[in-house]
Amino acid sequence: MARTAFIYSSALAEFKARPGYPWIFDRTEKTYRLCDELGLFDPDHTRVHHAVKASRADLLTYHTSRYIGLLEEANQGVARQQWLRYGLGTTECPVYPGVFDYHRLAAGCTLKGVSLIEQGKAQRVFNPTGGFHHAGKDFAAGFCYVNDAVLAIKNWRRQKKRVLYVDIDAHHGDQVQEAFYDTDQVMTISFHESGTTLYPFKTGFEHEIGKGRGKGYAVNVPMPENTPDEPFLWAFDRVFPPLARAFCPDVVVATLGADSLFSDPLSHLQLTNNALAKALETIVSVSPKLLLLGGGGYEADGLARAWARAWAILSDRTLEAQDTVQFGGMFWGDGLAALNDRPRFVSEKTRNKVKKALGHVVRTIENNVFPRFGPLAREPKRGRSMAS
Repeated sequence: MARTAFIYSSALAEFKARPGYPWIFDRTEKTYRLCDELGLFDPDHTRVHHAVKASRADLLTYHTSRYIGLLEEANQGVARQQWLRYGLGTTECPVYPGVFDYHRLAAGCTLKGVSLIEQGKAQRVFNPTGGFHHAGKDFAAGFCYVNDAVLAIKNWRRQKKRVLYVDIDAHHGDQVQEAFYDTDQVMTISFHESGTTLYPFKTGFEHEIGKGRGKGYAVNVPMPENTPDEPFLWAFDRVFPPLARAFCPDVVVATLGADSLFSDPLSHLQLTNNALAKALETIVSVSPKLLLLGGGGYEADGLARAWARAWAILSDRTLEAQDTVQFGGMFWGDGLAALNDRPRFVSEKTRNKVKKALGHVVRTIENNVFPRFGPLAREPKRGRSMAS
């Protein structure tokens, strides 16, 4: 079994923003409690680690000094009009008491994961309160104030590591892509709802493939609204494994947003956590070392179940036969089986529309990106067909 680490801090659940703000501050707490109830913290192979806040020096490896200074001021919870140009005090990124402390701690959790992997104490690490992929160098956006994913990748780049970043959040990982758009030492692959129907709207289309030395190292799979499991998994299998194999990373950073689930109120996809689980199993299979981040998620039960299931996969935990019943190829029952989503019905008309759109996207990537990586990316495709 792989050595695994779950990053936890009870302090994360103590923060609150204004009433109605959709961010679930106790996301790690909910996931931790569910994992604990299911006995997923095996003392022989897994560890729960408590993190501390990222230092100012840590934050300045990506963010500007001016912006971090404003975040420090914003920690008092009183907004200023002039901060709006930095994305602070908007509807999506309000100023609230402790806003800097919360995001420093979330970033500290991710950097703790980097440290554990580098020290050889874990091969796979999960930080549910991570994946703030919309935060820019000098601005907040999309509920994101500090880009912990970029901080982690930059840490590994200082050690000359090749990093593969894969993002399965409903929203495009725009600022992670932007941070490494011109390098061939970091590959970013993002599966997300198309910007024609979802934030951040202007990025994440299939023609965005990097620039300069980075051309071919940014990959985007925009999915139409109402995309269900089967077409997503078809596209994932066609794009991710061959590119991961061709890139040959030293470490993988993955964001597994629960906002891609059908139950999430802020997106329009129709995925179940069964699809996320299958995608994660593939990610694990190609990752020499893996740092998994939570990302978005705005429905508490779906979030906790999806991420508890993700932790079970990282920990090599499998369903016990006596705890399951099978119907239509899917398992339900007690224990880990209770984490499985039931299949989601989507009309044949919608499925066909989605398949056509994703077929175009995948062909574009195969024509524009795959040739840059030679035969490894062009090996015969195996696995699911579009009709599965």
